[in-house]
Amino acid sequence: MLQSDTPSFQPVAEQRLAVELFLAGGNLRIDAYAGAGKTTTLKMLAASKPSPALYLAFNRSIASEARGRFPAHVKCATTHSIAFRAVRSSLGYPEWKLTESLTPNLILQAFRLPVEITFHSGVVLEQKSYAAVLRDGLKLFLQSRDAAPSTLHVPRYGAFERLGSEQFESFAKQVAEHLGYLWSSMLDRPKGLPLGHDGYLKLWALSNPRAQADYIMVDEAQDLNPVLLEVLNRSECQIVYVGDANQQIYEWRGAVNAMDQVQTSHRCLLSQSFRFGPEIAAAATIVLRTLGSREPLRGSRSVVSHIGRVKPDAILARSNAAVMSNILRCLARNLRCAVVGGTKDLERVLTDVQRVKQNQPGQSPELVGFQGWKDVMSFSNRPEGEGLRPLVNLVQEHDETRILGALSKCEPDESTAQVICSTAHRSKGREWDYVYLDPDFEAGFLRAKRLASAEAARATASEARLLYVAMTRAKLEVQLPREVAKRFGIRNTTTEVLGRPLHP
Repeated sequence: MLQSDTPSFQPVAEQRLAVELFLAGGNLRIDAYAGAGKTTTLKMLAASKPSPALYLAFNRSIASEARGRFPAHVKCATTHSIAFRAVRSSLGYPEWKLTESLTPNLILQAFRLPVEITFHSGVVLEQKSYAAVLRDGLKLFLQSRDAAPSTLHVPRYGAFERLGSEQFESFAKQVAEHLGYLWSSMLDRPKGLPLGHDGYLKLWALSNPRAQADYIMVDEAQDLNPVLLEVLNRSECQIVYVGDANQQIYEWRGAVNAMDQVQTSHRCLLSQSFRFGPEIAAAATIVLRTLGSREPLRGSRSVVSHIGRVKPDAILARSNAAVMSNILRCLARNLRCAVVGGTKDLERVLTDVQRVKQNQPGQSPELVGFQGWKDVMSFSNRPEGEGLRPLVNLVQEHDETRILGALSKCEPDESTAQVICSTAHRSKGREWDYVYLDPDFEAGFLRAKRLASAEAARATASEARLLYVAMTRAKLEVQLPREVAKRFGIRNTTTEVLGRPLHP
């Protein structure tokens, strides 16, 4: 938040407590609800202790923005930028090893895989599909705290979801052996395969690095993956972890709920949101209660916000398929729309659909291992394939070629768009005045309910966290799916349709 950038800013009691605990010494955990001014609070901490410090940002743009806001004694960087310099200078790896990406095609060239591979388990994969599995398995290993690849790092997605546990374990053992060969090739300094960004980060972590700072401030700490958490756990300087365990939504990317795994001497809460008013805060608190949070999220009384029907600035969805559906609807109304992060990931999935329809191997996680489009359709009708159903239905209704054409009409720059379309995952860290949540959020809760009890509880909590992130992107009003609102007992606070009129 920007409040502290003005002379009139007055810190709230929770922020003053955070400074007091920080100055007492020892590691500090700051739980910061959505819009609760965590960056402002970190600036207050930095101002209170003008000694060499490091601010770790989640991505490059946040790090760049932070450099203009934090005092000069605070170095603002991403862990990847720190790791790159260390591996390049200290370990002597050439730049190409660090900057090039490990692609399925490079894996194919390096290992000369046969056109079709039959595993001991009976699994049969075409070479390009298997190369994609190896790429994704390596990614899981690189983001783990483990020193070597194992069966734990073999992804279970696509057609693998229908394998029995023994069959998958047999398959995973062979894959893990191949992952070990790949990692050895990546470690070869003058030749072999590139490390890529995750690879040099892993190599840096394994070198037991030490921070050149008196204290480290870790932003978005809930999204730390195990490899970074291990580096920080070994650090000897004071660490401030700031984040929101309720916004931990990147399990699929290797992140763990790090806020619950860090060891700290002190802990405090930032519950006062400066983004929205009491109405949105009250609705979000209902969701937070289901996640075990005891303290309510408090909205700013200077902001009038509502739960109700909107003319949205942003349409947020749970799945890529729903994002594509929303793009088609916007274009049908002649509304200019843009996609957060661009359309590349959506195009990748649709291009893979085209491949599979032509009986070529799929390479995206959704479509790996299937023997043609009919196989995909058949699997999507089974309980374990329910996650694929929205994509299959979308393609069957609109055709992937038409959808690709629609994506090409999206605005390349958000500033020229009338409506922004995004998944909830991509929307994290963003905010808009008027937000509409797609009905597909309810599908996630229904899917979780059909799982076995322990797994259902975990999946339901994951869906609730995603909902909390999405609904708290709104500053003035958010429209919740009817069934989701009913599920949580959330009522509209106005009967008016609010938002800016949209004209073609």
